[in-house]
Amino acid sequence: MQLSSDFFGDWLNILKDILQNHWGYDISGVSEDELPYVYFNAEKRRPDQRIRSVEVSDVFTCPADLQAGWERLMAVVESGGDVTPNLSKLVGRLNNKDSLLNDWSVHHFHLGEALNGNFIERTGPLLFALVTKDKFYATNVFNHDAWADQNIVEIIHRNWPDVVSQHQIKNVISATEISENERLTLRAKNANSFFTVSDGTVYAPIGGGVVGSGYNVQAIISTDRQRSMLKSLEEHLQSQLINLKDTLCQHGYSGEGCIKATLEITDSKYLAIFPDYNVAVTLIDNA
Repeated sequence: MQLSSDFFGDWLNILKDILQNHWGYDISGVSEDELPYVYFNAEKRRPDQRIRSVEVSDVFTCPADLQAGWERLMAVVESGGDVTPNLSKLVGRLNNKDSLLNDWSVHHFHLGEALNGNFIERTGPLLFALVTKDKFYATNVFNHDAWADQNIVEIIHRNWPDVVSQHQIKNVISATEISENERLTLRAKNANSFFTVSDGTVYAPIGGGVVGSGYNVQAIISTDRQRSMLKSLEEHLQSQLINLKDTLCQHGYSGEGCIKATLEITDSKYLAIFPDYNVAVTLIDNA
């Protein structure tokens, strides 16, 4: 019994479906080699819909004319709604990369009150926030051009050091000061840099940093890990085919030498589907 499968190719098709049919992107010009990086780039830019609690920093203030918009956004966050309308319209461009997000893991949100098409009304001042799986950490409302304002990281470090502690570089002293303009120039060239806060703590890019192509480092790592894992799942499934023979026989298997299997991924499971026999086998169960 020989397994015929391409789990990595199946995974790519799953990513294509999400990008096209769930997020509405045109991927006609994206090569299969680049597809996972494009997907992870888009995923990082779009916080998923889940209930999050909101925490505000010790210096958080919202201008009075934006208060209603801020309260609206808080309600969306705390109810698990879609915050995408509050993001930059550039989120709709598949290949656009958010250098602030990749460097400091910080999203910026418009604080308008009403939808104008698919997006909330644009505002000059923006809310800068670090979004995790279950928290929305609001640093402050900044001017529209505060993309490299050092206060952003200072606020995160002072208020929520445990959230970003894994990015601290221990036993290192930075003697090089990088200005905001220099940091913006480095980002534009897809170059990474450390950040030193006022108490001397040094951080590597909190957002993961980028490779030369501008894609986030984690996108490359995640793609490599997924490729390796899917290969291991195929090898494991091949080794277990003999144990599945009786089940397959009950569903029409009659000694064929080659058995086709495809990959299916649900919210909690990785499944191998044998389409010719209408049999599904759980490969990973994260329930």
